[in-house]
Amino acid sequence: MCPADGPTQLSVAPLDPANTFLIEPEGKHHGSHVTPTDHAYFWHDQIPVWEQGGASGPFVSPYDVRAPASGVITQIEAFTFKPAPYGFTGVVPDYRVVIWHSCSLSSIFIHLGGLAPEILDVTGEIPEGTNWFMERAGDPVVVEAGQIIGKVGSVGFDYSLHDTNVVLSGFVIPSRYDGEPWKIHTVDFYEYFVEPVRSQLLAKNPRTVAPLGGRIDYDIDGRLVGNWFLDGTTGYGDGPAGGDYWSAHLSIAYDYIDPAQIRVSIGAPTGIGEEQCRVCLGVYGVKSNGPDPGDITVDSGLVVYELVARERTDGSRVVTHNVDSEILGVFLVQMMDDRTIKMETVAGATAADVTAFSDAAAIYRR
Repeated sequence: MCPADGPTQLSVAPLDPANTFLIEPEGKHHGSHVTPTDHAYFWHDQIPVWEQGGASGPFVSPYDVRAPASGVITQIEAFTFKPAPYGFTGVVPDYRVVIWHSCSLSSIFIHLGGLAPEILDVTGEIPEGTNWFMERAGDPVVVEAGQIIGKVGSVGFDYSLHDTNVVLSGFVIPSRYDGEPWKIHTVDFYEYFVEPVRSQLLAKNPRTVAPLGGRIDYDIDGRLVGNWFLDGTTGYGDGPAGGDYWSAHLSIAYDYIDPAQIRVSIGAPTGIGEEQCRVCLGVYGVKSNGPDPGDITVDSGLVVYELVARERTDGSRVVTHNVDSEILGVFLVQMMDDRTIKMETVAGATAADVTAFSDAAAIYRR
């Protein structure tokens, strides 16, 4: 069941802008998010416990999360709950909530640190590691714009908006994302908020380049730019036997805040240690910021990128820039055909050290 005549715009900020420290846009590469994230990150303005100078005990968040428009909650997933310092009272619940505002527009919240009593009155307790589905339960959870749906976590929560009337054009093979079918319908949520809420939220956004909400789809058929999946896997969410699914992912695209900067995001082990770049998390800049992957074709032959460290800019928690003087290794890549590449990472090397693939090279496909 979905609200056939539901709203097509959003009128309430998920987190009060007065208590919002930062909204990171969509498209971030980091850690297990090897391909650009389809969600934004709302950070509240309280200092997390691990930054409180050794304070003991868990951080307690006072903030509520609200429905941005009326709708129906169709799914709630309870992840494995987290121990302190991530929790409210030692252990924090961790929920993913899906709200359909209309039959085409839906919001997804991830890492809510608790559910509103009005929701639990309908769903009952949802044990960690399980899902509640409206179609199985029978009783819908109807929410109004501005209604409290839960609590923020110790840092914040993830938020994304999806419109099935929109299909992103920057995925060469959309079916590769069938494991997360909402992904190809991800939209810039700022465009759906009415004023003055839109301007209030944008004031917390460090990205100044359109689309202001970020971008996740960079594929160009016949070009290096975009997402790639290890040969033998089926697409997003599928990984090698016995391994993490994201270890089969590869993305060669651009920074989510400053898209002028090239980013190489590698799920497979690189041999580059965290001590060499604590902010990298498997995502690297390239020396001299080139060549542009959007210009690389089969005719380009073997391309050798020197991977460089990144560092925070002006004390920012999220904005980074390349450190060309710190070469961490090389990334060799060659387009074998329009939808197949060969790649290899060699830690600790420079472009002068490596001129050809070794037997460790791997094949990736669109």
